[in-house]
Amino acid sequence: MKRLWLAFLALALLLGAAQGEEQMQTTELWQVTAEDGYTLTGKLDLPAGEVRRLVVFINGSGPNTYDNTRQLDETTTYNYFDLFAERLTAGGTAFFRWSTRGCTPGGEPPLYTDIDEAAYQTYVPENSIRDAEAVVRALREDERLANCPLTLLGWSEGTMIAPQVAARGNVKVDELVLCGYVNGTMMETLAWQQTGGSSMVFYREYFDADGDGSVSQTEFGADPYGILPALGSPAFEDVDMDGDGALTAADFAAMLAPGYEALLAAIARGDDAWLAENYAVRLTCAWFAGHEALAPNREVLPTLDIPIHILHGVSDANAPVEGVYEIEAAFAALGKTNLDARTYPGHDHDLNYLQYQYTGELSQGFAELLTLLTA
Repeated sequence: MKRLWLAFLALALLLGAAQGEEQMQTTELWQVTAEDGYTLTGKLDLPAGEVRRLVVFINGSGPNTYDNTRQLDETTTYNYFDLFAERLTAGGTAFFRWSTRGCTPGGEPPLYTDIDEAAYQTYVPENSIRDAEAVVRALREDERLANCPLTLLGWSEGTMIAPQVAARGNVKVDELVLCGYVNGTMMETLAWQQTGGSSMVFYREYFDADGDGSVSQTEFGADPYGILPALGSPAFEDVDMDGDGALTAADFAAMLAPGYEALLAAIARGDDAWLAENYAVRLTCAWFAGHEALAPNREVLPTLDIPIHILHGVSDANAPVEGVYEIEAAFAALGKTNLDARTYPGHDHDLNYLQYQYTGELSQGFAELLTLLTA
Protein backbone atom coordinates (compact mmCIF):
# COMPACT_ATOMS: atom_id res chain seq x y z
CA MET A 1 0.00 0.00 0.00
CA LYS A 2 1.21 3.46 -0.83
CA ARG A 3 2.01 5.60 2.18
CA LEU A 4 1.34 9.34 1.94
CA TRP A 5 2.72 11.99 4.26
CA LEU A 6 0.39 14.72 5.50
CA ALA A 7 2.69 16.52 7.85
CA PHE A 8 5.60 16.16 10.19
CA LEU A 9 4.73 17.41 13.65
CA ALA A 10 7.42 17.91 16.25
CA LEU A 11 6.61 17.40 19.90
CA ALA A 12 10.16 18.42 20.69
CA LEU A 13 12.39 18.60 17.65
CA LEU A 14 15.64 19.66 19.20
CA LEU A 15 16.85 20.31 22.70
CA GLY A 16 19.77 22.72 23.06
CA ALA A 17 22.64 21.24 25.02
CA ALA A 18 26.02 22.48 26.08
CA GLN A 19 27.75 20.03 23.71
CA GLY A 20 25.29 20.29 20.84
CA GLU A 21 21.70 19.28 20.14
CA GLU A 22 19.85 16.12 21.06
CA GLN A 23 16.93 14.81 18.96
CA MET A 24 13.75 14.13 20.92
CA GLN A 25 10.47 12.29 20.40
CA THR A 26 8.64 13.19 17.18
CA THR A 27 5.10 12.70 15.95
CA GLU A 28 4.15 12.18 12.32
CA LEU A 29 0.70 12.28 10.73
CA TRP A 30 0.29 9.46 8.22
CA GLN A 31 -2.14 8.45 5.50
CA VAL A 32 -2.41 4.82 4.44
CA THR A 33 -4.47 3.58 1.51
CA ALA A 34 -6.60 0.62 2.55
CA GLU A 35 -7.26 -2.38 0.32
CA ASP A 36 -10.59 -0.96 -0.91
CA GLY A 37 -9.10 2.49 -1.58
CA TYR A 38 -10.30 4.14 1.62
CA THR A 39 -7.76 6.56 3.14
CA LEU A 40 -6.84 5.78 6.74
CA THR A 41 -5.32 8.58 8.82
CA GLY A 42 -3.13 7.86 11.82
CA LYS A 43 -0.33 9.09 14.02
CA LEU A 44 3.12 7.63 14.52
CA ASP A 45 5.18 8.57 17.57
CA LEU A 46 8.89 7.85 17.30
CA PRO A 47 11.49 7.70 20.05
CA ALA A 48 14.80 9.48 19.87
CA GLY A 49 17.40 7.19 18.39
CA GLU A 50 16.88 3.58 17.38
CA VAL A 51 13.39 2.09 17.37
CA ARG A 52 13.53 -1.05 19.51
CA ARG A 53 9.90 -2.07 19.04
CA LEU A 54 6.82 -1.01 17.08
CA VAL A 55 3.42 -1.09 18.80
CA VAL A 56 0.30 -0.76 16.65
CA PHE A 57 -2.91 -0.04 18.56
CA ILE A 58 -6.13 -1.75 17.42
CA ASN A 59 -9.13 0.28 18.56
CA GLY A 60 -12.13 -0.82 20.53
CA SER A 61 -15.66 -0.48 19.20
CA GLY A 62 -17.33 2.73 18.19
CA PRO A 63 -16.03 6.09 16.94
CA ASN A 64 -12.30 6.53 17.59
CA THR A 65 -9.68 8.94 16.30
CA TYR A 66 -5.89 8.99 16.45
CA ASP A 67 -6.18 11.37 19.42
CA ASN A 68 -9.36 10.17 21.18
CA THR A 69 -9.89 13.45 22.95
CA ARG A 70 -12.07 12.99 26.00
CA GLN A 71 -13.54 15.18 28.75
CA LEU A 72 -12.17 14.80 32.27
CA ASP A 73 -14.46 17.40 33.80
CA GLU A 74 -16.39 20.46 32.67
CA THR A 75 -13.24 22.43 31.86
CA THR A 76 -10.55 19.79 31.18
CA THR A 77 -9.94 17.51 28.23
CA TYR A 78 -7.15 15.07 27.48
CA ASN A 79 -5.99 12.95 24.55
CA TYR A 80 -6.23 9.28 25.46
CA PHE A 81 -3.21 8.25 23.40
CA ASP A 82 -0.81 10.88 24.76
CA LEU A 83 0.07 8.70 27.76
CA PHE A 84 0.96 5.78 25.48
CA ALA A 85 3.03 7.98 23.18
CA GLU A 86 4.95 9.61 26.01
CA ARG A 87 5.78 6.45 27.95
CA LEU A 88 6.42 4.14 25.01
CA THR A 89 8.73 6.47 23.12
CA ALA A 90 10.67 7.10 26.33
CA GLY A 91 11.35 3.36 26.36
CA GLY A 92 12.49 3.19 22.73
CA THR A 93 9.14 1.98 21.34
CA ALA A 94 7.40 3.52 18.32
CA PHE A 95 3.62 3.83 18.65
CA PHE A 96 0.99 3.99 15.88
CA ARG A 97 -2.78 4.36 15.99
CA TRP A 98 -5.34 5.44 13.41
CA SER A 99 -8.86 6.78 13.19
CA THR A 100 -11.81 4.46 12.69
CA ARG A 101 -13.30 4.65 9.21
CA GLY A 102 -15.57 7.69 8.88
CA CYS A 103 -14.16 9.35 12.00
CA THR A 104 -12.13 12.56 12.23
CA PRO A 105 -11.19 14.67 15.26
CA GLY A 106 -13.98 17.09 16.15
CA GLY A 107 -14.75 19.77 18.69
CA GLU A 108 -17.91 18.56 20.40
CA PRO A 109 -18.04 16.49 23.60
CA PRO A 110 -18.27 13.78 24.67
CA LEU A 111 -16.42 11.99 21.84
CA TYR A 112 -14.84 14.98 20.05
CA THR A 113 -15.32 13.05 16.84
CA ASP A 114 -17.03 13.99 13.58
CA ILE A 115 -18.64 11.07 11.76
CA ASP A 116 -19.10 10.68 8.00
CA GLU A 117 -22.10 8.36 8.00
CA ALA A 118 -21.43 6.76 4.61
CA ALA A 119 -17.81 5.98 5.44
CA TYR A 120 -18.77 4.80 8.92
CA GLN A 121 -20.98 2.14 7.34
CA THR A 122 -17.78 0.53 6.04
CA TYR A 123 -16.46 0.17 9.60
CA VAL A 124 -17.04 -3.58 9.89
CA PRO A 125 -14.78 -6.33 11.30
CA GLU A 126 -13.50 -7.61 7.94
CA ASN A 127 -12.42 -4.11 6.95
CA SER A 128 -10.86 -3.54 10.38
CA ILE A 129 -8.72 -6.64 9.86
CA ARG A 130 -7.69 -5.60 6.37
CA ASP A 131 -7.02 -2.03 7.52
CA ALA A 132 -4.67 -3.31 10.21
CA GLU A 133 -2.83 -5.33 7.58
CA ALA A 134 -2.54 -2.26 5.35
CA VAL A 135 -1.18 -0.21 8.24
CA VAL A 136 1.45 -2.81 9.10
CA ARG A 137 2.57 -3.05 5.47
CA ALA A 138 2.90 0.72 5.20
CA LEU A 139 4.85 1.02 8.44
CA ARG A 140 7.21 -1.77 7.42
CA GLU A 141 8.05 0.14 4.22
CA ASP A 142 9.68 2.80 6.39
CA GLU A 143 13.34 1.93 6.93
CA ARG A 144 13.14 3.09 10.53
CA LEU A 145 10.49 0.45 11.24
CA ALA A 146 11.39 -2.31 8.82
CA ASN A 147 13.17 -4.69 11.18
CA CYS A 148 12.06 -4.07 14.76
CA PRO A 149 9.66 -6.50 16.50
CA LEU A 150 5.98 -5.72 15.92
CA THR A 151 3.38 -5.89 18.70
CA LEU A 152 -0.33 -5.55 18.02
CA LEU A 153 -2.01 -3.98 21.05
CA GLY A 154 -5.73 -4.73 20.90
CA TRP A 155 -8.28 -3.28 23.31
CA SER A 156 -11.87 -4.49 23.67
CA GLU A 157 -13.09 -5.13 20.10
CA GLY A 158 -9.43 -4.78 19.14
CA THR A 159 -8.74 -8.00 21.06
CA MET A 160 -10.94 -9.72 18.48
CA ILE A 161 -9.34 -8.01 15.46
CA ALA A 162 -5.64 -8.31 16.36
CA PRO A 163 -5.61 -12.15 16.65
CA GLN A 164 -7.34 -12.39 13.27
CA VAL A 165 -4.52 -10.34 11.72
CA ALA A 166 -1.93 -12.64 13.28
CA ALA A 167 -3.80 -15.81 12.26
CA ARG A 168 -4.31 -14.80 8.62
CA GLY A 169 -0.55 -14.47 8.16
CA ASN A 170 -0.71 -11.76 5.50
CA VAL A 171 1.63 -9.63 7.63
CA LYS A 172 4.14 -10.82 10.21
CA VAL A 173 3.10 -10.20 13.81
CA ASP A 174 5.65 -10.93 16.53
CA GLU A 175 3.46 -10.52 19.62
CA LEU A 176 -0.10 -9.85 20.75
CA VAL A 177 -1.04 -7.78 23.80
CA LEU A 178 -4.77 -7.90 24.51
CA CYS A 179 -6.54 -5.70 27.09
CA GLY A 180 -10.22 -5.79 27.95
CA TYR A 181 -10.16 -9.26 26.42
CA VAL A 182 -13.17 -10.80 24.64
CA ASN A 183 -13.09 -14.61 24.49
CA GLY A 184 -16.46 -15.29 22.89
CA THR A 185 -18.42 -13.73 20.05
CA MET A 186 -19.67 -10.17 20.09
CA MET A 187 -23.28 -11.30 20.40
CA GLU A 188 -22.37 -13.53 23.36
CA THR A 189 -20.69 -10.55 24.99
CA LEU A 190 -23.72 -8.38 24.27
CA ALA A 191 -25.97 -11.01 25.85
CA TRP A 192 -23.77 -11.07 28.97
CA GLN A 193 -23.97 -7.29 29.20
CA GLN A 194 -27.74 -7.20 28.70
CA THR A 195 -28.77 -10.09 30.95
CA GLY A 196 -27.25 -9.04 34.24
CA GLY A 197 -23.62 -10.09 33.95
CA SER A 198 -22.32 -6.56 33.57
CA SER A 199 -24.66 -5.23 36.27
CA MET A 200 -23.44 -7.80 38.77
CA VAL A 201 -19.82 -6.74 38.21
CA PHE A 202 -20.83 -3.36 39.63
CA TYR A 203 -22.97 -4.70 42.47
CA ARG A 204 -20.40 -7.28 43.54
CA GLU A 205 -17.71 -4.60 43.55
CA TYR A 206 -19.63 -2.21 45.82
CA PHE A 207 -21.97 -4.39 47.91
CA ASP A 208 -20.90 -8.06 48.00
CA ALA A 209 -18.98 -8.01 51.28
CA ASP A 210 -18.81 -11.79 51.72
CA GLY A 211 -17.78 -12.44 48.11
CA ASP A 212 -20.42 -15.08 47.42
CA GLY A 213 -21.41 -13.55 44.06
CA SER A 214 -24.77 -12.14 45.17
CA VAL A 215 -25.91 -9.21 47.31
CA SER A 216 -28.11 -9.76 50.35
CA GLN A 217 -30.48 -7.17 51.76
CA THR A 218 -28.10 -6.64 54.70
CA GLU A 219 -25.14 -6.03 52.36
CA PHE A 220 -27.23 -3.70 50.23
CA GLY A 221 -28.40 -1.68 53.20
CA ALA A 222 -24.89 -1.42 54.66
CA ASP A 223 -23.79 0.50 51.53
CA PRO A 224 -20.10 0.49 52.56
CA TYR A 225 -19.07 2.94 49.83
CA GLY A 226 -22.02 5.30 50.30
CA ILE A 227 -23.18 5.12 46.71
CA LEU A 228 -26.91 4.42 47.16
CA PRO A 229 -27.79 8.14 47.00
CA ALA A 230 -26.06 8.34 43.63
CA LEU A 231 -28.27 5.44 42.50
CA GLY A 232 -31.40 7.26 43.63
CA SER A 233 -31.58 5.46 47.00
CA PRO A 234 -33.69 2.56 45.71
CA ALA A 235 -35.39 0.19 48.11
CA PHE A 236 -33.95 -3.33 48.08
CA GLU A 237 -37.36 -4.72 47.11
CA ASP A 238 -37.39 -2.56 43.98
CA VAL A 239 -34.12 -4.08 42.79
CA ASP A 240 -34.81 -7.66 43.91
CA MET A 241 -37.13 -8.29 40.98
CA ASP A 242 -37.72 -11.98 41.68
CA GLY A 243 -38.17 -11.46 45.43
CA ASP A 244 -35.74 -14.18 46.46
CA GLY A 245 -33.89 -12.01 48.99
CA ALA A 246 -30.67 -11.69 46.96
CA LEU A 247 -29.56 -9.52 44.06
CA THR A 248 -28.35 -11.70 41.20
CA ALA A 249 -27.99 -11.45 37.44
CA ALA A 250 -31.57 -12.68 37.08
CA ASP A 251 -32.91 -9.50 38.71
CA PHE A 252 -31.06 -7.25 36.28
CA ALA A 253 -31.93 -9.46 33.33
CA ALA A 254 -35.60 -8.83 34.12
CA MET A 255 -35.00 -5.06 34.31
CA LEU A 256 -33.05 -5.00 31.07
CA ALA A 257 -35.24 -7.36 29.08
CA PRO A 258 -37.43 -4.77 27.29
CA GLY A 259 -34.42 -2.74 26.14
CA TYR A 260 -32.48 -5.84 25.11
CA GLU A 261 -35.41 -7.15 23.09
CA ALA A 262 -35.77 -3.77 21.38
CA LEU A 263 -32.04 -3.73 20.59
CA LEU A 264 -32.10 -7.18 19.01
CA ALA A 265 -35.19 -6.25 17.01
CA ALA A 266 -33.50 -3.09 15.70
CA ILE A 267 -30.43 -5.06 14.63
CA ALA A 268 -32.62 -7.68 12.92
CA ARG A 269 -34.51 -5.08 10.88
CA GLY A 270 -31.37 -3.05 10.06
CA ASP A 271 -32.55 0.05 11.93
CA ASP A 272 -29.43 2.20 12.27
CA ALA A 273 -31.51 5.23 13.25
CA TRP A 274 -32.82 3.37 16.31
CA LEU A 275 -29.29 2.33 17.28
CA ALA A 276 -28.00 5.90 16.96
CA GLU A 277 -30.78 7.17 19.18
CA ASN A 278 -30.99 4.41 21.78
CA TYR A 279 -27.78 2.37 22.04
CA ALA A 280 -24.96 3.67 24.22
CA VAL A 281 -22.18 2.94 21.69
CA ARG A 282 -22.45 4.43 18.21
CA LEU A 283 -22.55 1.27 16.08
CA THR A 284 -24.33 0.08 12.94
CA CYS A 285 -26.30 -2.97 11.95
CA ALA A 286 -23.59 -3.76 9.38
CA TRP A 287 -21.06 -3.87 12.22
CA PHE A 288 -23.18 -6.33 14.20
CA ALA A 289 -23.74 -8.48 11.09
CA GLY A 290 -20.01 -8.52 10.41
CA HIS A 291 -19.29 -9.82 13.87
CA GLU A 292 -21.64 -12.74 13.39
CA ALA A 293 -19.19 -14.09 10.81
CA LEU A 294 -16.09 -13.61 12.97
CA ALA A 295 -14.56 -16.62 14.68
CA PRO A 296 -14.18 -16.03 18.44
CA ASN A 297 -10.86 -15.89 20.24
CA ARG A 298 -11.53 -19.18 21.98
CA GLU A 299 -11.05 -20.72 18.51
CA VAL A 300 -8.38 -18.38 17.11
CA LEU A 301 -5.87 -17.93 19.93
CA PRO A 302 -5.03 -21.64 20.40
CA THR A 303 -3.90 -21.76 16.75
CA LEU A 304 -1.19 -19.14 17.38
CA ASP A 305 2.32 -19.84 18.61
CA ILE A 306 3.56 -16.26 19.04
CA PRO A 307 3.72 -14.69 22.53
CA ILE A 308 0.25 -13.60 23.70
CA HIS A 309 -0.30 -11.38 26.73
CA ILE A 310 -3.75 -10.73 28.21
CA LEU A 311 -4.24 -7.99 30.81
CA HIS A 312 -7.80 -7.79 32.16
CA GLY A 313 -9.55 -6.07 35.04
CA VAL A 314 -11.57 -8.31 37.35
CA SER A 315 -14.08 -5.44 37.60
CA ASP A 316 -14.43 -5.14 33.83
CA ALA A 317 -18.12 -4.53 33.14
CA ASN A 318 -17.71 -4.64 29.34
CA ALA A 319 -16.19 -8.10 28.93
CA PRO A 320 -16.36 -10.90 31.53
CA VAL A 321 -13.13 -11.86 33.27
CA GLU A 322 -14.33 -15.47 33.07
CA GLY A 323 -13.24 -15.42 29.43
CA VAL A 324 -9.64 -15.00 30.56
CA TYR A 325 -9.92 -18.00 32.86
CA GLU A 326 -11.47 -20.04 30.05
CA ILE A 327 -8.69 -19.32 27.55
CA GLU A 328 -6.05 -19.99 30.22
CA ALA A 329 -7.61 -23.40 30.83
CA ALA A 330 -7.76 -24.12 27.09
CA PHE A 331 -4.05 -23.36 26.64
CA ALA A 332 -3.17 -25.48 29.66
CA ALA A 333 -5.19 -28.40 28.32
CA LEU A 334 -3.32 -28.14 25.01
CA GLY A 335 0.04 -27.90 26.75
CA LYS A 336 0.71 -24.53 25.13
CA THR A 337 2.99 -22.12 27.01
CA ASN A 338 2.84 -18.97 24.87
CA LEU A 339 0.00 -17.33 26.83
CA ASP A 340 0.65 -14.91 29.69
CA ALA A 341 -2.68 -13.94 31.28
CA ARG A 342 -2.90 -11.39 34.08
CA THR A 343 -6.01 -10.29 35.95
CA TYR A 344 -6.21 -7.27 38.23
CA PRO A 345 -8.71 -6.97 41.11
CA GLY A 346 -10.47 -3.63 41.23
CA HIS A 347 -9.47 -2.76 37.66
CA ASP A 348 -12.03 -1.83 35.02
CA HIS A 349 -12.19 -2.26 31.24
CA ASP A 350 -9.49 0.38 30.75
CA LEU A 351 -7.22 -1.01 33.50
CA ASN A 352 -8.12 2.08 35.55
CA TYR A 353 -6.60 4.41 32.97
CA LEU A 354 -8.45 7.40 34.46
CA GLN A 355 -6.54 7.00 37.71
CA TYR A 356 -3.58 8.55 35.91
CA GLN A 357 -5.62 11.44 34.56
CA TYR A 358 -6.96 12.29 38.01
CA THR A 359 -3.92 11.60 40.19
CA GLY A 360 -0.87 11.31 37.95
CA GLU A 361 -0.32 7.78 39.30
CA LEU A 362 -0.57 4.68 37.15
CA SER A 363 -2.69 1.72 38.23
CA GLN A 364 -0.87 -1.58 38.67
CA GLY A 365 -2.37 -2.96 35.49
CA PHE A 366 -1.52 0.04 33.36
CA ALA A 367 1.99 0.28 34.77
CA GLU A 368 2.59 -3.39 33.93
CA LEU A 369 1.20 -2.83 30.43
CA LEU A 370 3.61 0.02 29.70
CA THR A 371 6.49 -1.98 31.11
CA LEU A 372 5.55 -4.92 28.90
CA LEU A 373 5.49 -2.72 25.81
CA THR A 374 8.93 -1.25 26.46
CA ALA A 375 10.74 -4.36 27.73
